Amino acid sequence: MKLKVRILLYVAVTVLIGMGVLFTVNFFTLKKNMFSAEVAKARSFVLAAEGVREFMGLASAADVYKTDELVHDINRLLLTVPIVGAMKTMELKSEEAGLKFKVPKISPRNPINEPDETDLMALKELDKLDQGAQAKTSPEFVYHDKENEQLRYYKAIRLSEVCEKCHGDPATSQALWGNSEGKDPTGVKMENWRAGELHGAFEVYLPTAPVYAAIYKNLMVSFLVFLPVTIVILIILYLINSRYIFNRVQEVGDALSKIAAGDFTVRMQVTHDDEIGDLVKATNKMTADVNDALMVVTDSISSIASTAAELSSNAETIAHGAMEQSGQVAATASAVEEVNSTVIEVAQNASNVSKSAEDASNSVAQGHRLVEETRNMMEQIATSVSDSAVTVRKLGESSEQIGQIIQVIDDIADQTNLLALNAAIEAARAGEHGRGFAVVADEVRKLAEKTVKATQEIADMIQSIQADTGGAVAGMHEGVMQVENGKTKAEEAKEALDVIKMNVQNVSNEVGMIARATEEQASATEMMAQSIENISHVTSENSVASQETAKAVEQLSHLANDLQGLIHRFKTGK
Repeated sequence: MKLKVRILLYVAVTVLIGMGVLFTVNFFTLKKNMFSAEVAKARSFVLAAEGVREFMGLASAADVYKTDELVHDINRLLLTVPIVGAMKTMELKSEEAGLKFKVPKISPRNPINEPDETDLMALKELDKLDQGAQAKTSPEFVYHDKENEQLRYYKAIRLSEVCEKCHGDPATSQALWGNSEGKDPTGVKMENWRAGELHGAFEVYLPTAPVYAAIYKNLMVSFLVFLPVTIVILIILYLINSRYIFNRVQEVGDALSKIAAGDFTVRMQVTHDDEIGDLVKATNKMTADVNDALMVVTDSISSIASTAAELSSNAETIAHGAMEQSGQVAATASAVEEVNSTVIEVAQNASNVSKSAEDASNSVAQGHRLVEETRNMMEQIATSVSDSAVTVRKLGESSEQIGQIIQVIDDIADQTNLLALNAAIEAARAGEHGRGFAVVADEVRKLAEKTVKATQEIADMIQSIQADTGGAVAGMHEGVMQVENGKTKAEEAKEALDVIKMNVQNVSNEVGMIARATEEQASATEMMAQSIENISHVTSENSVASQETAKAVEQLSHLANDLQGLIHRFKTGK
């Protein structure tokens, strides 16, 4: 599809959419206005009835109708009721106005005014509107009954004081109507309503079919007017666009076709200073620039062709050198690999030596700890031996004291023995009378002899203890001296172990440093081997790249020849 046809279709569609939107807006505007006019007509009709009701209420309040005389004539009395008068007025003029009306209310006295579901909804809505209104005017409500194709206009009925005569307090029935049953003249129970309350509404039915018919007629007239005008506008737009746009675009298209065929000598005339004129200027500039560029490219291709031959020779030389370099790098990589293996082995040995030095250091530390414990134990032994020597010395002193006591006991025993001997001599002199005393003296002598013997044995034992105690004290003193000597030797061993420990620690540190240095050297050697391997890989790639470069240069030479043939196909100003 050509551009001018497409643009024309776009414009036509846009106009049709605009007309659709315009007709839609016009439809809803007409509908709203005509519905408002119908509602205004119904409002006027109801206001007229309201006027009749209010006027009759004033007349009734002024006792114009003499209702007390009409109490017994119900039909005539009803004609004086304001709401009845309003309803009769609407009934008389409704056919002439082309309207239908109704006065729906809850529990109506006339069954004709029984509300349907829509009426009940409208009455509730009127109550809501009255509760929310500040000024106590009678509210109104409009309902669009689409099912029955009609508008239903409602205006609430507000009771006046005159209405209370029939609908007010049942207690006033006696004074007003002469009965005590709370009923109005029609015999219906009074509802106890008050003036100002809403009870029922005037309802007017407005058919919507004539309204829609008028709307559709109006829209049809508008369509019949807009359609030929739209067609004329489209034709004018087509002619103007053909002259000032489409034909000029066609000229630009023809020129671009020639340029696409390789003719860069084409130049177009600029006839108008507009967007198409700017396009023509840009196209002319592009053609001139491309023409100049092609001439430069032609010269450059010739230079490329001659340079490509030189590059091909250089690329072959580089490729050969890269192959030799790759072989040398491979040999270097092998040597570095051997060095790396040796360094790794040295690092392992250094690590083992470092571990052995660390074990020796731990052993020396353990020996140092044992010597320290031995020295401490010797100090404890020396203390214990010294304490024992003091105890034994005290024991010797106690033995000497016991010896002195035994000497006293021995002296007493000797004296006792002498006394017993004297007593025996005296008993012998006494004869028969001293025999019993002689027996006692003999027993005392024996006891004294036993005491002397016992004390002698104790003295011998004490002398033996004193001799042993002296030897023990001498031995303990010798033990203390030996313990002190052991302490000195242990201290010297501790100092020697401290020196050994420090030397072993220094050796361990030095070996550790050697191990770490060897590991770092192994890591560096490994990195160097990896770098040489990378260099070998890069060298191999360079060799391959050099060979590919040689091929690419050869292809470049062929391509330069092809470009020379291609450039000659274009028509330039050269």
